[in-house]
Amino acid sequence: MHEALPLEIGVHDRGADTVATVVGELDFGTTPRMLEVVEPLAAEGRTLVLDLSELDFCDSSALSALVRLHKVAKAAGGALHLAAPRPQVESAITLTMLHQLLTIHPRVPDAPGGSTP
Repeated sequence: MHEALPLEIGVHDRGADTVATVVGELDFGTTPRMLEVVEPLAAEGRTLVLDLSELDFCDSSALSALVRLHKVAKAAGGALHLAAPRPQVESAITLTMLHQLLTIHPRVPDAPGGSTP
């Protein structure tokens, strides 16, 4: 019996922004589920921070989804930020030159206005 591909997404609305924590693997099978949860958040016109500190793997479909989320957020007047990518994920982003398009932070930024999560 094939086990379902591991992916969990936690969402924390901090008022001025939203942090979505992506846990597990993003690939062709799991990326649509991530978009289902996260794309409406990107369309809200606020800053969406994707916490990638628990993301173990991403493939080209995941990278494509990041570009899509960036475009959706920007079109709505918001922004997409990536935070704390693990070395494998950061390498994939850098090799595809997406680091020039996407804002990447070494850790999840503090909430705007100083509130804590």
